[in-house]
Amino acid sequence: MIDGWRGTIPYASVPLFTLLLSPATGFSQEYREYHCTPDTQYECISDRCEKITDGFQYAESFIYNTKNGELSACLWTNCYAATATTVKDAADGALIAIGKLKPAAHPGNEPIIVSLTISNGNSDIAGEKASHFTAVWGYGGKGLMLDTGKCEFRKFS
Repeated sequence: MIDGWRGTIPYASVPLFTLLLSPATGFSQEYREYHCTPDTQYECISDRCEKITDGFQYAESFIYNTKNGELSACLWTNCYAATATTVKDAADGALIAIGKLKPAAHPGNEPIIVSLTISNGNSDIAGEKASHFTAVWGYGGKGLMLDTGKCEFRKFS
């Protein structure tokens, strides 16, 4: 049963359902490591979000490695990492990685949940391969942070 839904999954739906929930290993046969840096941030609390465009870029970054499935995030004074759960969005090819990341620099801090969505719309920016991303972190009863920007990547096998 899926979230209170009763009944069976029609046979024709199984391949699509399986594709939507199957782990993604990357956009192609090659492995990639995405290095994502934000250019815009939204700080959201209760019923509103405030757009921030300056003063945080140097302090935040996200990395996702398709070979080992590790998602890491450096957020201000601490870095976090863990193996992420990944899926590939069948509709637009976006790669979505989400995990409960453990603190690395200051182990006494609480783990944080981070989701990183990397678009499949690869572009060539000044000779470098890049994709757009959205990262959400700081989930909690008080609100969350949403960062957007670009990911540079390198391929390896």
